[in-house]
Amino acid sequence: MKVLLFFGGPSEERDVSAGSIKPWVTYLQADPTAELTVVFIDRELRAYRMPPVYFYANTCADFETQLRTLDLELDWDEVAALARRQDVAVPLIHGAFGEDGALQRRLESWGVPYVFSTPDALEGTLDKAKCYDTLTAAGFPVPARRRVDPQAWAADPDGLAADLAGLTPSLGTSRPAAAPDGRLLAVKPLSGGSSFGVDVVPATPEDVTRAVEAAFATTDGAVLVEEYLDGTEFSVVVLDGPGGRPTALAPTEVEKPPGSQVYGTEEKYLHGSGVLHHTPMRVGDAVLHDIRHRAAEAFAVLGLRHMARIDGFLTTDGTIVVTDVNGIGGMGFSSFVFQQAAMVGIDHRRLIMGLLGAALGAAGVTAEGDATGVDGGRRIHVVLGGPTSERQVSRQSGCFVGLSLLASGNDVRFHLMDLQSRYTEIGLFYVLHHDVEEIQALVTDPVRRAAIEAVSRDVRAEFAMPDAPAVTALAMGHPTSLAEAAQGADFIFLALHGGPGEDGRLQLALDRLGRPYNGSGPRAADVAGDKVATAERVRALGLPGVGAPAQRPVDVFELGEWLEAMDVPGGATARYRALCDELGADVLVCKPATDGCSTGVKILKRPEVMERFFAAIVSELPEFVGDEARADLRGRTPSIAMPVPAPKRWLVERAFVEPVEVELPAGDLNLETLGPWFAAKRYVELTAAVLDRPGRGLVAAVPSVTVAADELTLQQKFQQGVGTNLSLDLFVPAGTAESVRARMEAVARALGIEGYARLDAFWDKVEDVVYLLEVNSLCGLTEATVFYSQWLADEDSEPPWAVLDRIVEAGLERFVRAHGDDRATRAV
Repeated sequence: MKVLLFFGGPSEERDVSAGSIKPWVTYLQADPTAELTVVFIDRELRAYRMPPVYFYANTCADFETQLRTLDLELDWDEVAALARRQDVAVPLIHGAFGEDGALQRRLESWGVPYVFSTPDALEGTLDKAKCYDTLTAAGFPVPARRRVDPQAWAADPDGLAADLAGLTPSLGTSRPAAAPDGRLLAVKPLSGGSSFGVDVVPATPEDVTRAVEAAFATTDGAVLVEEYLDGTEFSVVVLDGPGGRPTALAPTEVEKPPGSQVYGTEEKYLHGSGVLHHTPMRVGDAVLHDIRHRAAEAFAVLGLRHMARIDGFLTTDGTIVVTDVNGIGGMGFSSFVFQQAAMVGIDHRRLIMGLLGAALGAAGVTAEGDATGVDGGRRIHVVLGGPTSERQVSRQSGCFVGLSLLASGNDVRFHLMDLQSRYTEIGLFYVLHHDVEEIQALVTDPVRRAAIEAVSRDVRAEFAMPDAPAVTALAMGHPTSLAEAAQGADFIFLALHGGPGEDGRLQLALDRLGRPYNGSGPRAADVAGDKVATAERVRALGLPGVGAPAQRPVDVFELGEWLEAMDVPGGATARYRALCDELGADVLVCKPATDGCSTGVKILKRPEVMERFFAAIVSELPEFVGDEARADLRGRTPSIAMPVPAPKRWLVERAFVEPVEVELPAGDLNLETLGPWFAAKRYVELTAAVLDRPGRGLVAAVPSVTVAADELTLQQKFQQGVGTNLSLDLFVPAGTAESVRARMEAVARALGIEGYARLDAFWDKVEDVVYLLEVNSLCGLTEATVFYSQWLADEDSEPPWAVLDRIVEAGLERFVRAHGDDRATRAV
């Protein structure tokens, strides 16, 4: 099957599109019966034939400038000719040009079958006003609303804001006690999704003005202001079921944190951000049935086909209201579509193949194949979760690792490690939950699991689905020891970050159990897991052109003593100056001594900020709110996630900051815009992956330049579409990049790293010294990390599933070296 996949587009959702293609390219690249071609569409609707090296980029800015220099641009006649040579097209473009039917009209004119809905249906749902009009005509209740055109707003913003603030609710449910008269309004771009530009504000002219201006900043079109609905938010995927009949999966309930009204972009795409999701919704059977069938009716009324996502509210008076229709919804690995499908036994590959089959004429999105991997494949137990603040990222890593190893033919079982270091085998449906606490709650709630299984039976009966795949996806074991969790495994893949997974303790235990695992052995992991020990070792090695930052270890008790001394006038300034003198620093940075993933890392530019941050540590606050002067368009101030549970040991280090601040350019952060920024900097943050290559040993990839204003945030590291990483050799001569790469490789080898890891460092361009910050011996392996892109760019270019297979092979080879062939043969 020849498949042509489109992604990108001109809208702000193009980076979400870059995440949506990843399951498709993972499974189609690993399928020997499929031939995949990918075309990227940029903001100006230029088309480029996409090389595989960029398939796993986190943002479109990571590669778009490079595409223009590689002679890969296609004119639209060439795109048409390319499309006509394919069997089927997949237009995975969210927003304009994808969800407005424009690309589909071209595909129809070329005679190419394609996945998802027709042009008219897509155009009628992307425009929220048109969609509401269609639903109203069909008898659906919809919120009161007003369209705001940019020209009208520019002519009289004050008058329009006053009129909008007086919008009269039509459904009578927008009465939470959040404004003087209890009324709230939802403000959103007329066309678009992924919650870009969406806000909920009190119905006052001032608040409406701020929200409308923020929404206009994310769109070239109109803005919609509508009544806020008080109730339970839901999202439900509808598929073409048996015979092509629209059939809804089980809806997901969105539980926002107390006091929050917006299900924003970060809440959607940064897993573990505080929003909880419950699939199916926690409502009675009759209500659940009504929501599913109402969503299927909306799907039919709007003329949709194959698959779409329907979002809405169950209001406090029991009214089911459809508020947003996504003709091409997000399809990241842990998206609602895959979680809801897994609940009835449709895994990622089966859904992808079913959608392709529907585009080619099958009567419905069929479910074929086996969800549990390939018979006879290597049995790999993937361990995720853990007791540290990095457990949310661990879930994402474990999910992607497991699904990629499934794609390459392995038999994968998932095991959740809880806060008490117990291990529970969980099925794919539970792995796809966005929050480890959600999963853990389900482990201990057999009543809720029974309810999930009952709904699964009802839904899969409508899809005529067999029981076995769903039973596997919904499997839940009992908490056990590591020894019991390792039984039957050919290999243990530790997708844990921090704590016992990354400080050598689990590695030592697995060595005692005679089980092969990924990454370094106990001693090397122990050193890598402690930033102080790592820095001491690097200094002792004395490698040319390599150093470590000056550090001051401190525990929470000493921090408490410092805070007491700061209570006197000038106390904070005195402590700040003393630390700067001790470390030879102009500016300080504070971070946990062991935990990673950028939680609890703060640059301390002023004594008063240092005092507030130390207080946040000692008080064990879950987040540290930053400088109010840097508030965004929605009035939110930047905050730093703090590690939970809070660590005892911390570090104050010399911060590598510029003598004169170098501001990031406005707009897209790509090679073209970042060139002057890089040239003006002295200190450049770098990250480099290392991997054991057959015949080459431990090899470092060319480092990537980490693009950040101050601290590298959790979002920039792990949220799809946030955070730009560009290869160092794009900015400096090849020989210079090779020198830096070779030094990072030498450090990794000297520290005894095995299998793979990621090294983070600052490069002083003036002194030409690489200062190693930390070694992540079990680094993040989510689909949004730069780890895979660096190996796709290597001379032995490999996709992620092949890199993960190589990590497994390296672990088996290490096991043989450590234990001998006979013991390895018995264990595996």
